[in-house]
Amino acid sequence: MLSLRNKTILGTAVIEGILLVILILIATRFVTESLDDGLKKRSDITTKLFASMTKDAVLSYDLASLESIVGEVMQTPDIEYARIVDPIGQVFAEGGTINGTLQDFTLDKSLSDVDDDVFDSEALISENGNVYARVQIGIATSRIQATLAQVTHWTIAIALTEMLLVAMFSWILGSYLTSQLYKLKSATKLVEESVGTGDFEKAKTDIKTKDEIGEVAYSFNSLVDKLQQQDIKNKDYEQQLISFNKDLENTVTERTQELMVKNKALLKTNLDLNKAQQHIVQSEKLASMGQLAAGLAHEINNPISYVTSNLGSLKHYLNIYQQVILKTVQLLEVEEQPVKKQLLLEIESEIQDQDVVFVSQDMESLLTEMEEGLQRVSDIVQSMTVFSRTNSNDKLQSFNLNDCIESTFKMVNKQISETADLFLELSDVPDVYINVGKINQVIINILINASQAMKTRGIIKVISKIQDNCIQVKIMDNGCGIPEFQLSKIFDPFFTTKKEGEGTGLGLAISYDIMKEHGGSLEVESEVDKGTTVTLNFPVKDTVIH
Repeated sequence: MLSLRNKTILGTAVIEGILLVILILIATRFVTESLDDGLKKRSDITTKLFASMTKDAVLSYDLASLESIVGEVMQTPDIEYARIVDPIGQVFAEGGTINGTLQDFTLDKSLSDVDDDVFDSEALISENGNVYARVQIGIATSRIQATLAQVTHWTIAIALTEMLLVAMFSWILGSYLTSQLYKLKSATKLVEESVGTGDFEKAKTDIKTKDEIGEVAYSFNSLVDKLQQQDIKNKDYEQQLISFNKDLENTVTERTQELMVKNKALLKTNLDLNKAQQHIVQSEKLASMGQLAAGLAHEINNPISYVTSNLGSLKHYLNIYQQVILKTVQLLEVEEQPVKKQLLLEIESEIQDQDVVFVSQDMESLLTEMEEGLQRVSDIVQSMTVFSRTNSNDKLQSFNLNDCIESTFKMVNKQISETADLFLELSDVPDVYINVGKINQVIINILINASQAMKTRGIIKVISKIQDNCIQVKIMDNGCGIPEFQLSKIFDPFFTTKKEGEGTGLGLAISYDIMKEHGGSLEVESEVDKGTTVTLNFPVKDTVIH
């Protein structure tokens, strides 16, 4: 890993190197362009002057003058050759070094085009648009190349010297910074060692400079002073915390004992509340049973009356059979023919007089009626048993809601039939886990409320169906309905719209709680003078349709 000093030197050297390379390139290019521009201007001026000097001699075809002018031009420094040629390339006059006169002429436009150390340029000698000759001059570029090389060498030498100076400065600066930072690092370790011992004075740094490092050292020493003060406070807090923990342990012990006593009291209160709730539910159930009592008594009395009446007829029929059987037994025991004949005549007379054939047929009819009546009583008693069933532990059982509705129908049909006609529209629904007695209580409460809401004879309809993974039981009536401002209160305990003595105000509140216990819901929609619809929603889980 590079140290801060080495990073400083390396970073500065890289930046300086990039800048110097850019500087060398720019300087070299600038010098090259300057020299090239000067060379082009010199060659242009020289060729034009040369053409002007030789124009008259060319037009007069004065070769001697041309040779003289060429000689004068060759006196100019750095001129390698000078020649005058006609339009087809024949030489009128020329002069220069051996290398210059022998090389072919190639027009150069810039210094970069020179490949033979001679810059070739030319000018035309013309009159009235006719070209009579051309002058060609070659200027040596060796001095320019030497100047350019020297400038490049000087620039590189200056750049290297600057890089060396910058590197030395970076090394000195990096060494100074790292030495000061090492002192701060050592002081930091001393701070770590001083935590807990309280001796923070040895952790202070001795940097006394007035630069930014000195300011950092001053801030560090101020931080050490604050840490020392905080360490003293922490020790005080630690002592206070130890004392507080002891007090807290004592307090927790005392409060725990108090909570245990209160917890026992709460458990007892909870048990009492559960008993009270069960008592309220059972009381409401008994109240519903009380409302159904008259109708149930009539429902039971009717089949019992049939049975009682039929029993009188059966006793009479039994007496007839006994008379016939008694004489038949006597007939079998007597051996005298006259007596047998007399008994046989009496049996025939008894059978004809009592119409035994009719009696036999009527007995069968009477027994059937008695069986149906007793079955009706049994159904009513069974429905009452299901309705009055209690479960202290709220244990649920798999049951079909249609069976609940039908058993409830048997119980309330007589009472409801006095104010409304009751219709059932039951679809196939799966069994669900319910407390049968509580759900029957919910249905009875709603049916009784519907029957009591009738101003005149009305209709109550009970529908069961599957809807959105729920079993929906809708109980609809066309009674007086509930005002909108009362709908929000109908589930409040003891709220009732009935006359005093007709209701406790607990029926819907208890029904609402029972549905919540089953994970379902109870919803009420009502409109005044049009009727009310109560919807019971039972979630379907792991059930089977029967």
